[in-house]
Amino acid sequence: MSTSSLHVLPTELLHRIIDYIDTETVFFSFRNVCKHFYTIVNTYNQYQLDFRLITKPKFCFIRHFIQPENVISLVLSDGHKTSGQIKLFLSLFNISLFTQLRSLTLIQVSESDSIVYLQHISTCSLVSLSIDYRNMPRPITTTDDFLSTNLEKLRNLRKFELSVSRLTIDNMQYPIQHMKLTECILNKSIFDILLHFPHLETLMVSSISTPNIDENLATTMQIKSKLKSLTVEGYSLCMNMIVSILLCTPSLIHFKLIAWPTMPELSWSGRWWAEFFQKNLNQLKLFEFFFDKRIDYKETKCDIESIIAPFRTSFWLEKQWYVACNYYKNTHKLELYSIPICKSNISYECTANKISSTNLTNDVPYIMDNVRSLSLDIIQSAAIIRDNNLLSNHTLFSRVNKLTLLITNEFSNDFIDYLLKLIDFSQLYTLSLTLDLNQQSFQNIIKIINNLLNEAYNVQSIKLRSSRPAYLIEYLQTICSMLSNQVKHLTVYIQDADEMQLILNQFENFSSITFHSNMYWYSKFDNIAEELRMKGRDFIYYNNRMYASFWFGK
Repeated sequence: MSTSSLHVLPTELLHRIIDYIDTETVFFSFRNVCKHFYTIVNTYNQYQLDFRLITKPKFCFIRHFIQPENVISLVLSDGHKTSGQIKLFLSLFNISLFTQLRSLTLIQVSESDSIVYLQHISTCSLVSLSIDYRNMPRPITTTDDFLSTNLEKLRNLRKFELSVSRLTIDNMQYPIQHMKLTECILNKSIFDILLHFPHLETLMVSSISTPNIDENLATTMQIKSKLKSLTVEGYSLCMNMIVSILLCTPSLIHFKLIAWPTMPELSWSGRWWAEFFQKNLNQLKLFEFFFDKRIDYKETKCDIESIIAPFRTSFWLEKQWYVACNYYKNTHKLELYSIPICKSNISYECTANKISSTNLTNDVPYIMDNVRSLSLDIIQSAAIIRDNNLLSNHTLFSRVNKLTLLITNEFSNDFIDYLLKLIDFSQLYTLSLTLDLNQQSFQNIIKIINNLLNEAYNVQSIKLRSSRPAYLIEYLQTICSMLSNQVKHLTVYIQDADEMQLILNQFENFSSITFHSNMYWYSKFDNIAEELRMKGRDFIYYNNRMYASFWFGK
């Protein structure tokens, strides 16, 4: 459709178009097309502002056009790419004026800043609240009280996500329908959550800590939850407790379990799961799982087939619940997982070094569609040749946006060609490189590294670490000279404050720079920041004893 034809569309329809346009495009493209569109943007009252990846100059430009009463969704982040953004937003706006706000997301927020938002937030309009704390709040803190009190006040809240925090659940009923808890410490058990959140339809828990409860008592609890979807990940609950919870959720449609290496053998049995589901969860439509463990014995093809055999019964095949089992001979790792794999990050090992079996009858292209972060070590040339013969014609990882590589003197163009067959490089946003090279080896493969960067043409964030710290600055200078202008975010692992100061002085084109260090540099940080101010650099930052992040303006 041409630009001229858009002019004749009614304002209501143009507003609906804006609903599907990201924040930057609305203000830097759509708004500047013509005076009519400029007016349309100014009168639009359904803004969904997401600032988690924005540069500081663009943030400062857009904030002049924000009318709080026209914002229905707000995402703010103090993550590495936008450190200090949440406090900056507080200094620019009165949160209580966002009277139509329906959704609020705070990422990597400090304890003190979260309290300010919770104190002034509009309690009548909010439907979704997501808080991801930078650090676990102290054991004795007002944050717990504010969270608990606000959950009681937010009578229209339907979605609640909490990460790295403590949560106090009172003896009352909450209207929340969808809840996600990650690395949280709870004052009550999962059974109490099911009891006090009677409208809960979706529950996701990952690496949470709950009070111990007698498993025999759990089986006698008369709870029949309306839960439709349950996800359990990490060291959250023991297997017996998971079973007890499943018995309380007869309406479950979706169950996802990403388990841990100490899970009992029972959890690896396709026969046991089939019998349990048939008896207790006859409404279940989707079972996703991933189990892995290291073993101190060698598995054979027959062993792998014996694990997969129970998954070849009619129960699994009629539901189209496909399963794969892998044994990696070099690392003695055993995996059992549903297809497509339900983990978002994996470490890839060479196909030629594994024994594998599945209940699939045909090869499918979507096995790794859920994977977003991928790690690889260098694979030997001989193994690459064998692996290329085993890989199918389609790209295995079509949606990976973060790639982590170990680069040694064996890094080659053949390995890049191999990666191009594995990964859709056009999807990459973050590239993380660990260099295990001496100076001569680095010089020998500079052109190959440049080829890699050319293929990763959409990358906007790069992380760099050297196993030879003395050569870090030289490696960084060379690699940064190869980067395109669209790479805006740099993360680097340094030894001391001198390296931090040198990098800040030399590389002024990045929107954000994050420094990680295990060395003692903290005492010199204030001097470094003051020197930057004296030079007229526009920035805000966050730092602790382990890392420092800068978010730069013009």
